[in-house]
Amino acid sequence: MSIFIDEKDLPVALTTEQAVEAAYATELAQVTSKLQRGLPCLVECDKDLAPFLFVNVRNRLKALNLRCLYLDGRPRPDEQASAMPMGLIGTMIAQLRDAVRGAVERRVVVLPHLDLLTTSQGGLTAEAREVIPLLYENPELVWLGFKDPSFALPKVIENLFLHRVSLLGVPRPKLRGVLTQKESRKFGRQFNPWQLYKHISGVNAARLRKLLATLEGEDYPADPKHAYRQLRQATLVGQLEVPAIDLDRDIGGYARVKQRLRAEILDVLTTKDRTTDPEEVARLEELIPRGMIFWGPPGTGKTMFAKAMASTIGAAITVVSGPELKSKWVGESEENLRRIFYQARQAAPSIIVFDELDSFATARGMYTGSGVEHSMVNQLLTEMDGFHKEELVFVVGTTNFVESLDPALLRPGRFEFHLHIPYPDDDDRR
Repeated sequence: MSIFIDEKDLPVALTTEQAVEAAYATELAQVTSKLQRGLPCLVECDKDLAPFLFVNVRNRLKALNLRCLYLDGRPRPDEQASAMPMGLIGTMIAQLRDAVRGAVERRVVVLPHLDLLTTSQGGLTAEAREVIPLLYENPELVWLGFKDPSFALPKVIENLFLHRVSLLGVPRPKLRGVLTQKESRKFGRQFNPWQLYKHISGVNAARLRKLLATLEGEDYPADPKHAYRQLRQATLVGQLEVPAIDLDRDIGGYARVKQRLRAEILDVLTTKDRTTDPEEVARLEELIPRGMIFWGPPGTGKTMFAKAMASTIGAAITVVSGPELKSKWVGESEENLRRIFYQARQAAPSIIVFDELDSFATARGMYTGSGVEHSMVNQLLTEMDGFHKEELVFVVGTTNFVESLDPALLRPGRFEFHLHIPYPDDDDRR
């Protein structure tokens, strides 16, 4: 069995709606089934994907004779204009109140902008406090909510939804359903969907259609690097960048450190990229650690090694200062972590470097100050536990002493690869 896909096995033409159906058919069928049985559903997805998901679910429910009411805060044609403009949120609340108190039959009510009902720290806005009782008031209503991945919902809203699904990126086995024959020609005569997935694992189906449809370059190139370079530039977000640091040319000495980094990380990734057997690729993916600790005394180039690693594998990198990540505002530090991981997953392959990880992830019982460190560690663990093994997103923490870190971070599947970077010895200094 080979990972390559023949061009003739791909669709000739493809709409965004068809791509969304191909990528998320299983999850959308589950959501429809839950809604039909009266269970509220929460879908976590990018903003530009939500409208396509809604249309898909609406059509499925229509076939089951279930009505949908879409509350997005825009006045409907049958609504009378208010003498006093209420704004988007005010209109949304008014629509919600009318829906709750006017419904006499079971219907699905869609809330596409749940994040507008919360503050940036996951608390409740003043307007949202009016809404909460309404959400629980009418048992005939079945809620379908859409949540942006970069926002946290308050528990009182999150608990309303008994079924939750997260749609980030496109599942690797579904890639053949989201690109056309013409688009596959930009990647050579043999199309390798697993190699494509490496560059777009965090891109949703709707956005991916736009990227693939606008690829430039000749068909059937001997080397598809031009197409992948376009995708790389399009997926860089926020403060992420691809560094240009050569492991040998820009870092002198440290032969033992480089040898271990190559043997246990870089060479495994290179072998995986060259392998065409799906079972062998899956085996190699199990060997690659997603969390790494680079430890040693100050000034030994721990962050520089992380940048050299990113440069070698073509990964975007963001360096985050641990002390600067902490905030005195409740929930803001956790939100910062959530946003960093979300951007890194969108820009995969990527590396997140937490410089001075021990500034907020010390062993339990050693926390000082407001206690925000405990919440930050929990959020960090939640984000890392959410990785898929096929995603190329790495987390590197730098510290002077591994022993100072919370033991929960060092368990298998988290920060399991530890690389000691000492002061250079006499040979390194030559």
